[in-house]
Amino acid sequence: MDAPESTSSLGAAQPARYGELYDRGYQHYDGPRLGRRHAFWALARYSMKRALGIKKGWISKVVPILLYVAVALTVVIPLGVEAFVPGANVLAYWDFLAVIFGILVVFVATIAPEMLCGDRRENVLSLYFSRAISRLDYLLAKVVAATVLTLSITVVPAVVYWLGRQLLDNAPLAAMRDHLGDLGRLILAGVLLSAYLGSLALTIASFSGRKGIAAAVTVVGFGVATALAFALSQAVNSADRRYFVVMSPLDVNHWFDYRLFGQPTFGTTTNFGGFLAVWQYAGALIVTCALACAVMYRRYVPNE
Repeated sequence: MDAPESTSSLGAAQPARYGELYDRGYQHYDGPRLGRRHAFWALARYSMKRALGIKKGWISKVVPILLYVAVALTVVIPLGVEAFVPGANVLAYWDFLAVIFGILVVFVATIAPEMLCGDRRENVLSLYFSRAISRLDYLLAKVVAATVLTLSITVVPAVVYWLGRQLLDNAPLAAMRDHLGDLGRLILAGVLLSAYLGSLALTIASFSGRKGIAAAVTVVGFGVATALAFALSQAVNSADRRYFVVMSPLDVNHWFDYRLFGQPTFGTTTNFGGFLAVWQYAGALIVTCALACAVMYRRYVPNE
């Protein structure tokens, strides 16, 4: 209904006010219901995009891009040297993951807080859990997302490095066939390293709502753990001090790679006075992942 014209104190006519109301009501959703599995993978994909700064400002993309460039250079430079200097072995397979370890630590310290801290600080967890996923689904989606992204820093460059070295051989197909075992070892080592660092970084991030603090604690924490493991091994004057290596993220991964590729221990020493068997290093990595996931489980799931 049109409103009557109003006049001012001077008698001038004012424009008429006009409005319309539409009662749309509430419509029920009749489309397909994709369910819990789709929600799980949607959350995992969203977590990966958020960690890499996709659909965010360019500042959020700087650190991931720089880290990927650094890893690419770690692959390209040794291959370039070997291409121009035949027979040169610039970077052995068992040292490759140790070389990129520092890059990987910064990477997980960047992505883990992006995946967990924002949800808790913005108080959106209740919105997630009001949908099809459970708290355990939420946690597993974050672990899967962190592991997949970390694999892009470990396994993918390692496979490219292995392939590049075979292509530089005089008989590439024969070289690939003869070194398939090295490829399998690189993949295994990369997967364990990704799960190990990814789960630890997520565990640290689960205790803080601030991304900067979580990232700093992650980087500093890995360094402190390595220094503490070395200090304890030096304080214990016995053969058992070599077991302190499991407390050092850098050393336990490096020496696992070293033993995995069957390198001889004769004439080689470690900061911990001796070597463990390859299965002991692998067991330490797996147990650490399991403990980290158990801590996150206690942080999220009991409130179901």
